[in-house]
Amino acid sequence: MPNHDANSTEPKPSLNAIQRSGKLWRGTRTTKTRRAATLDTGFTALNQQLHGQGWPTDSITELGLAEAGLGELRLLMPALRALQQRDPQQNIIWIAPPFLPFAPALEKAQINVNKLTILQLNNIADILWSAEQSLLADCCAAVFCWTGNYNLSTRELRRLQLAAEKTNTWHVLFRHSDCLKQSSAAGLRVHLQSDSFSRLKLHILKQPSGWGGQQCTLSLPPHYENWQRLPAHLLPQKNAVQAPRLPAQLETQHQSWQQASVTVLASLSALPNVQ
Repeated sequence: MPNHDANSTEPKPSLNAIQRSGKLWRGTRTTKTRRAATLDTGFTALNQQLHGQGWPTDSITELGLAEAGLGELRLLMPALRALQQRDPQQNIIWIAPPFLPFAPALEKAQINVNKLTILQLNNIADILWSAEQSLLADCCAAVFCWTGNYNLSTRELRRLQLAAEKTNTWHVLFRHSDCLKQSSAAGLRVHLQSDSFSRLKLHILKQPSGWGGQQCTLSLPPHYENWQRLPAHLLPQKNAVQAPRLPAQLETQHQSWQQASVTVLASLSALPNVQ
């Protein structure tokens, strides 16, 4: 251990000198040393409230909402469309959505549904395993995952966060708003509230590179044919068409999470329109 001499005459640096050195971090100052990878949200008002000027793509984006269908998917469509245009060959995985998305509405939003695969799962362990493996596979541009009001542990969230960091995959985690009371490893945490089908209020609870607490209200594109509100169990049986196989990268056994029993629905483009 170093020998500290209490009688040393060496002058100690003043507080002003420490502040000028740039080695003292201030809580009111955002970090400039590393610019995180971000994706334009498509909403100028929201970009202005995010320190990275967009959705972080090397971190979990955690969205808390009291019920599905507030406009959360319409909020993400501009960024998802831009992501597909940037790399059309990458896959998009949606894991355990509460409703089967309406393919015509996605096509109207210029989303290539041929690259969108829906995974329907029976339990939270399978959901988490599939999310982690999809992120680590490095064959997906985005992984959206719905966990409802399940109380995810710190370890579970940390594993998803590390997987998103490793491959720089945009990972959106939809949770019930009650779960926002818990601590989370997610880099960005946003509470969503809506007073109509066209206005969405966002309260940023936490974000990378600085403090949270920002709020904004967005006007969303028109709601199209209630495309988020069709429960999967109401679909006609003819929609149960042959499902494509998972990419080989997703079929590998993980060390500690057992391999999931995954039901992969067909690409949305193969499903008949539901009137």
